Amino acid sequence: MTLVAAVSGCTSIRFPRDTPPPTVPSIPPSAPEVAPSPAPSGRVNAHVSPAVARAIDHVLSQPSEHSRAAVLDFSAHSSAPRFHVVDRASGLVLQSFRVAHGYGSEGKHHDGYAEFFSNVPNSNASSLGLYRTAETYPSDIYPGLAMRMDGLSLTNSNARSRFIVIHAAKYMEPESWKGKKAGRPGLSDGCFAFSQADRDAVIAELQGGALIYAICEKA
Repeated sequence: MTLVAAVSGCTSIRFPRDTPPPTVPSIPPSAPEVAPSPAPSGRVNAHVSPAVARAIDHVLSQPSEHSRAAVLDFSAHSSAPRFHVVDRASGLVLQSFRVAHGYGSEGKHHDGYAEFFSNVPNSNASSLGLYRTAETYPSDIYPGLAMRMDGLSLTNSNARSRFIVIHAAKYMEPESWKGKKAGRPGLSDGCFAFSQADRDAVIAELQGGALIYAICEKA
């Protein structure tokens, strides 16, 4: 016989001893929510080269508390926007700027392509590798603000002692080279030189310890 009793407004059912209680199907616990992994940079930045996409993935894999990073592609022509500022959270390229390379890096054809790189003092060449932005200061040589960098790779470890900095230069202003015979911006002493407007934007985005990865990967 089955006995039914009302208990506190609920119904309790008692079964005879020889009748097993019904089996209640178990519900597996739901899987924990996992945030989606960011897409590879080549997918979110379809306009950049595969080499730049790989460089973005590399610089974003390096530990940093800064919200921005950058990749400088020295394989591109100096008239092309080849300095790419990247949002670390999304991997998206936010802005791209023209930047000079050192005259010690200019190839024998003097055609606006960097071919040689050096970490040696007085080479006036650009250096490849990973940098971290450091302090800003008012420059006595270049117009306005400049920003020092520390080289974190064997290939650019002398960046600070060589005074490799981010600064503005008149030879990077479009009116100084567009339509002229050379058809390309000027050359630095190895520094990352920008137009004044671009220098301001780069410093605003990257000051305070952002990572910059300089590459030259030619096909």
